[in-house]
Amino acid sequence: MSNKNIYLVAQYFMKPKAHVRTHVKGWMDNPENIRYDEKVEISRGLRSKDVNAKIILDLTNKQVHRNGFATDRPFDEIFKYFFANYNEYIIKVMGQLDPVYLDQIVTELEKEIAATEQAEQAALEASITENQIPLGTINSEKVQA
Repeated sequence: MSNKNIYLVAQYFMKPKAHVRTHVKGWMDNPENIRYDEKVEISRGLRSKDVNAKIILDLTNKQVHRNGFATDRPFDEIFKYFFANYNEYIIKVMGQLDPVYLDQIVTELEKEIAATEQAEQAALEASITENQIPLGTINSEKVQA
């Protein structure tokens, strides 16, 4: 019996950042010297090479098959990350696989974005209000000087 589920498989590769002196002992001890490349694939079924993947999501059953970073993250949270970064591919797959779930996630993301924008706007307005100098103060200082 073969597995026909659709999976999102993510692998991560560590590489030195540009201009890092890799010949110096201990260069990898500093996280500022390392960058990560992300390779994401969507496949039908799992292959033997997928055992090295850091993240495997079962898109068919909406389950986290493997999470090598943090085991307590729910499927929706991880899915939203990949949707935000690879939406053109996710939309094609999930549009056919489960359009209702896709609509639900898009609605949730729109609400989260709107809430973030409102919070940023409120913080900006508060900052402007705190740093505002009353006009009367400026004029009276000029007159006295």
